[in-house]
Amino acid sequence: MTRPMDADSTLPSDPGSRHIPPLDTADWYSPDEHLRWLVRRAAGESVWPVMDAALAELGQVVPHRLEPLVRVADRHPPQLRQYDGRGERIDELDLHPAYREIERTVLGFGAVRAAYAPGWRGVARRLPRPLVAAMNYMFLQSDQAITGCPIGMMDAMARCLERNDPVLAARFVPRIADDTGTHMTGAMFLTEKAGGSDVGANETVAHRAGDGTWRLTGEKWFCSCPHSDLILVLARPEGAPAGPRGLGLFLMPRALDGGMRNTYVIHRLKDKFGTRAMPSGEVGLRDAFAWQVGDIERGLPQMMDMVNLTRVGIATATAGSMRRSAFEALSHARARTTFGVRLDLHPLMRDQLVELVVDNTASLTAAMGVAQTLERADGGDTTATGALRLLTPILKLQGTERARVCATEAMEVRGGNGFIEDWPEPRMLRDVYVHAIWEGTGNVIALDVLRALEHDALPGFVADTERLAESAAAGGPAAPLGTMLLGALHELVADIDALPDDAAARQLPLRRMGRRMAMLATGARLAEEGNAFAADTGSGRLAWIGARYLSRLTSEPARRAFADDPTWLAHADAVLHGGHVPLDLAAYAAASVAAQPRVAKVA
Repeated sequence: MTRPMDADSTLPSDPGSRHIPPLDTADWYSPDEHLRWLVRRAAGESVWPVMDAALAELGQVVPHRLEPLVRVADRHPPQLRQYDGRGERIDELDLHPAYREIERTVLGFGAVRAAYAPGWRGVARRLPRPLVAAMNYMFLQSDQAITGCPIGMMDAMARCLERNDPVLAARFVPRIADDTGTHMTGAMFLTEKAGGSDVGANETVAHRAGDGTWRLTGEKWFCSCPHSDLILVLARPEGAPAGPRGLGLFLMPRALDGGMRNTYVIHRLKDKFGTRAMPSGEVGLRDAFAWQVGDIERGLPQMMDMVNLTRVGIATATAGSMRRSAFEALSHARARTTFGVRLDLHPLMRDQLVELVVDNTASLTAAMGVAQTLERADGGDTTATGALRLLTPILKLQGTERARVCATEAMEVRGGNGFIEDWPEPRMLRDVYVHAIWEGTGNVIALDVLRALEHDALPGFVADTERLAESAAAGGPAAPLGTMLLGALHELVADIDALPDDAAARQLPLRRMGRRMAMLATGARLAEEGNAFAADTGSGRLAWIGARYLSRLTSEPARRAFADDPTWLAHADAVLHGGHVPLDLAAYAAASVAAQPRVAKVA
C-alpha cells in the first residue's frame, strides 16, 4: 500500500538539475550599463527620469510577461481558414491568443504611438527616434517575430503616409498609432514570383475606377501579415512604363466601407524557418479596391520611405538579438561550474564572451545612432539625409551578419541545452535569420550601396563619420582611435573613387566595402562615446570595447596580438558586465590598435 505524500513534500526529480542554471528573468534592464548611459545621454535630464522608469518597467515586463507569450506563440503558428461551413470563401487567420496578447502588450506600452503623438508618459512632444529605438530594443530581446515585423510595419507605414500623403495620413495615422487596443494594423505587399528583389519586374497592374480610386489585380508572393487592416501595395498603372520607374504606390484596406471584404484571397501561409508566430502568405488580388498614395509616378521612392524605416528597425532588431545572445551567454556562464571553476572564469570562455559583448555594444550604438540620424534627416538636415541613405543599407548588411554569428555563439556557450527547444537559443537563431533577407538580401543591399554612392550620398556619410572621429581624436582614452578612423576614412574615399568603370568589376568589392563602411561609421561613434563615457563615469570600459571592435580592421597578426594579450583579464568582470575599467587600460588598448596597420578590405 502506498503511503500518502505529506502536505509539504514535493514530487521526486533528478537532483542533478541543480547543476544546470535556470534562465535569468530577474531584470533585463539594470544590467545593461551601455543602454542606460546611451538613453540618459540621448534623453537629456528632463526626459531621462521618464525613460529610465519606462525601461525599468520593461526590464520586468519583457522577461516575466512577454517571454512566456513568445514561447507559446512560436509553438502555435497562425492557421488559415479559407472557407466557412457554408463553403463561402472567408480567408480568416486564426491567431493564437498569445499573438494578440503580445501585440496588445507592445502597442499598449506605446511602441508606435510614442513616435507619432505627443503626451506619451507626459513627454510634451513626440518621443525622439533614438528613445523609441531604446524602447523597441527591450521588446526585441524577446520578440523578433511580432515586434520586429507587424509592429515595425505599422510604424513604417505611418511614417510613409505622413511623408507622402497628408490626406491619408490624417485619416489613418492616428488609428495606426493608437495604444488603446482599437489600432489598425499595417503591412506591405512587394514581392512577386516575377520580381523578388527585382521589384521592377512586378506584374501586378492597377487601373483607375470612375470615382478616382484604383483596382489592383495580380499575385503577391511573400506577404507578411496578410490579415492586416491596411496594406501598402506596389502595382503598375495601366500604360505606365516597364521597370521600377513605372510602379505606383497604393493603400489597400482589408475591409471596405460598410464592412464588406476587399476582393483579394490568401492562397496559403508559408511554412517558415523562423518568425513562426507571425503569418506570411501568398495573396491574389482580384480587382481589389485601393487608394493612390501621393504622386503616382513616385511609387517606388515613396515605398522606400517605409522600407528605409524598416531597415532602421532591423538595426534595432539585430541589436536586441545580440543583446539577448550576450545576456544568455553571460548569465549562464556566471552560474555554471565546469572543471571545478565557474565557467566565465576560464580564459577561453572570457574571450568568447567578450566578443559577444563587443558586438552587442557596437550594435546598440549603431541602432541608436542611425535612429538619431533619421531624426535629423526628417528635420531637414541635408548632411544627415546623405548619411542616412548609406547607413540604412550598410548597418543592415553588417548587423544581420553579426547577429547570426552571435546567436550561434550563444547557443554554443549553453552547450547541448542550447540546441534544445526548451531553451531560447534555437528560436533566437531561427528568428534572426529573417533580417538578412527581409528588405533586401546581402547582394541587393550591396547594390543599394552602389546606387547611393552614385547618387552623391557619400559626402553626407563622410561628413557625419568625420565629425564623430574628429571629436574622438580631440582627447580622451579613445583619442588614438579617432585619429586612426580619420585615416581609414580617407582611404575609403580613395578606394570608392577608384572603383572601376566596368560594371561587372565595379560590383565585386561592394559587400566587403559595405562592411568596411559600417565598421567605420559604428567605430567612429563608439570612439566618440568612449571618451564621453570616460568623462562621465571615470571608466574606460566603452573606450576599451571600441578598441577591441576596431581591432577587426587591422591585419590578422595585429588582431591576434591584441586579442591574445591577457592584460584585460584582471578586469574581465567589469568589461563583460559593466563597471569600472581603468582609463590607462583603455588608453593602452586604443593606442595599441591605432598603431597597427589596417587591412584595406574587411572579409
